Amino acid sequence: MIKQDAARRNRVLMGIYNSSWQTSMVALSIVCALELFMLVYTLINPPLFGQYIQTYRMFYVALLTASAVYIVLNLNVKKDIEHKFRWLNIANPIYAAFFFAWSLGITYFDAAKYGTVDPIVFMTFSLTVPLSFYLFPSVYMIIVIVVDSLMLYLSVAVSGSLGPMINLSIFFIFQIVLGVNFLRLKMRLAERIVQERENAELDVLTGFPNRRAYEAEIRKLSGGPLRADLFYIAIDLNELKEINDSLGHDAGDRLIIGAAQCIRECFEDRGKMYRIGGDEFAALVHAQKGEMAALLDAYERCMAQWSEHNGMALSAACGCVCCGDYQGDITEIRRMADRKMYEAKSLYYQEKGRDRRRPK
Repeated sequence: MIKQDAARRNRVLMGIYNSSWQTSMVALSIVCALELFMLVYTLINPPLFGQYIQTYRMFYVALLTASAVYIVLNLNVKKDIEHKFRWLNIANPIYAAFFFAWSLGITYFDAAKYGTVDPIVFMTFSLTVPLSFYLFPSVYMIIVIVVDSLMLYLSVAVSGSLGPMINLSIFFIFQIVLGVNFLRLKMRLAERIVQERENAELDVLTGFPNRRAYEAEIRKLSGGPLRADLFYIAIDLNELKEINDSLGHDAGDRLIIGAAQCIRECFEDRGKMYRIGGDEFAALVHAQKGEMAALLDAYERCMAQWSEHNGMALSAACGCVCCGDYQGDITEIRRMADRKMYEAKSLYYQEKGRDRRRPK
């Protein structure tokens, strides 16, 4: 069921990505076609461009090249959705910024040299707006308002007519509609990626971070000195196999959930807790030395109360090590806590008068 849910979410995520990606590719293809047409037109009718023909060709070649490179790179991005998201989060703002600068540059050049403003610039500028949906909404709005205001000033100052103003107003509305739509897609995409990542590091049964999250935390702690008030607690349930064999796995799951509830109740405000195996837990707790014995006693009392209320015996072996007492890294601290936990487990079974490795 979990795998099916993950696959379903991934299909939705890919659908959102593909819809925005396809729109961007269509916009870029139109831009490429327009710039290619303008390049060909410089060959067909060079007198129209006069002495600045090479400058205009540089403008057209620059945008055509940037758009073609963007398309080729996007077509070769790996299929992993998170990889695609990271790539677009970098590439889209860069391309959008380049195109905004290009639009302003050629518009200013037209106005300064010829006293005219090419309406095609506004059209291509608007068509490329979908690429900017990976910008922050406020940044996107600022860019659109500033750039359109500059273009509007150039249009009105040069032509003195309402035509360019009307056209630009239409394109501005078009930009806002596209921008809002694609910004929504971005936020939904980001939310789903975060959700996937969190679910991948969450134990479904207990709600605790799982082994993957635990290993990530251990790697982080391995990168520097450990705080003197940090305790590593290794916890392993007693007799879970016997409960599974005699009462079924549903009863065993109840014990695991009960152990997690007690761990959360006693240690949640002190640090981090993880389910790292079937009946194995680990807690990274901050406390003073004098407090830890009381916390462990509280955990034992909590399990006893749970057992009384649920009619099942809940018991766990614990191994606790204070990082401030040793010079080793977190990996060595973990091994020491595991050894103490197994010693406690062996003592528990000795008191019960049986070998924990054999069925009852």
